[in-house]
Amino acid sequence: MKTGFLLLTLSAFAFAADPGEMAVRDSITKFVDAAHKGDGAALKSLLGDGLVYTHSNAKLENKAECIAALVKSKPHFELKPGYTVQMYGNSAVVHGHMDAHNMADGKATTTKLDYVMVWVKVASGWQMVARHTAKLPV
Repeated sequence: MKTGFLLLTLSAFAFAADPGEMAVRDSITKFVDAAHKGDGAALKSLLGDGLVYTHSNAKLENKAECIAALVKSKPHFELKPGYTVQMYGNSAVVHGHMDAHNMADGKATTTKLDYVMVWVKVASGWQMVARHTAKLPV
């Protein structure tokens, strides 16, 4: 009985998320929350100064443009469960799918997107330095 418990405990420990990955996931959650709220101060701390933010329509924004747009629009996007975080030292590549909920001509719309984000660890924490989205086929 004790051996089974020990193996179960060791298995759980072996599959526990890397602390860096957990910190990146936490930063992603903070970014999504800040975007929904239009919280410019939080966005400023979560986005790198050299940010490359590319939308699915190929519109490119730098940090200032991105923050201004997010503060103004307070977008509602929902990251789908199961996104991946690949750690590379003090960098992380995040890949997944999301639903972007918008209004077009007075009607609610949902756009399904594929995204890639790049996060880097800096003295103040993790910052997103690149994001790219592409529309998924319907």
